[in-house]
Amino acid sequence: MNNNAETNNDTPRWNRVSWLWAFLCAAGIFSTVPMARQVQKYVRDTIGMEYFTYMVLSIVLLLFAVLLYFFIFRLNIKLKSQYAWLIMSSGAYIYTTLQLRRYPEEAVHLLEFGLLSYFLFRAFSHRIRDWTVYITTSLCVLFIGMIDEFIQWVIPGRIWDYRDIGINALAGVYFVLAVGKGIKPEIICKPVKRTSVKILVGITTIILLFLGLCLSNTPDSVNRYTELFHGLSWLRLEEPMTKYGFGSKGPEIGPFYSHMTLDKLRDINTNKAGNFFTLFSLKTAWSIIIALIGSVWAAGEFWKRRLDVIP
Repeated sequence: MNNNAETNNDTPRWNRVSWLWAFLCAAGIFSTVPMARQVQKYVRDTIGMEYFTYMVLSIVLLLFAVLLYFFIFRLNIKLKSQYAWLIMSSGAYIYTTLQLRRYPEEAVHLLEFGLLSYFLFRAFSHRIRDWTVYITTSLCVLFIGMIDEFIQWVIPGRIWDYRDIGINALAGVYFVLAVGKGIKPEIICKPVKRTSVKILVGITTIILLFLGLCLSNTPDSVNRYTELFHGLSWLRLEEPMTKYGFGSKGPEIGPFYSHMTLDKLRDINTNKAGNFFTLFSLKTAWSIIIALIGSVWAAGEFWKRRLDVIP
């Protein structure tokens, strides 16, 4: 009877409480977007923007000291490589924070998405007990970072920035390296399962499709769908999510974007060239994304058949 109970407890399954914490963390990140500018203005006017840099550095160093204490006195870790990975991961957080000194408020993303990575890893590790959990966690952080940036874009006065998405993703990568190479949790020791591959392929596909929609959200696209849905007409005033080509400003037509400079455009038929290059860029983006999705699914099917996976 006890053996059966132990077997059932060891069976990987989703944990609702862990997912609730991950959901609350993501919701907390999203909820800060509308008030971020007010908070930044208050900090700038009272104690200065460098406060964000010092705050992030202090928290990272504190967490590093706590982990180092547990490594030495609680976990009794002897492998030098684990200490090296912990130091490198912490150093990556510190280096990225210092690189963001020009826009110190962006360093807060490292803390937000680092914490989110922790909750997502906990949630996924209840079901995924092999090394793919690290990749799946990183990709999920990337996707939530893209959603966060999309929410930022639809708020008046805020913009979409692929650089911010990269910062969000880096926070997840640094955390995964610290856990996977530094801490090396004993629970992540199982062979790759079919379910793990399905989840990994699924989240990758979702990210690629969402990225394709973002790459297609050019000023022309915004104008087209806001004509159908007049309630969204205010989006025309927002900074474009994706722009192709060189930004120029004509004396008669105002600002526009082209794959050619203004001097080259004066020497050719701008109507034909502009349409061709714009369509070419959008088609190229989607062609690459579709090819990547096909490759991911093909690799997933091949992986599930070739590896000794457990359904």
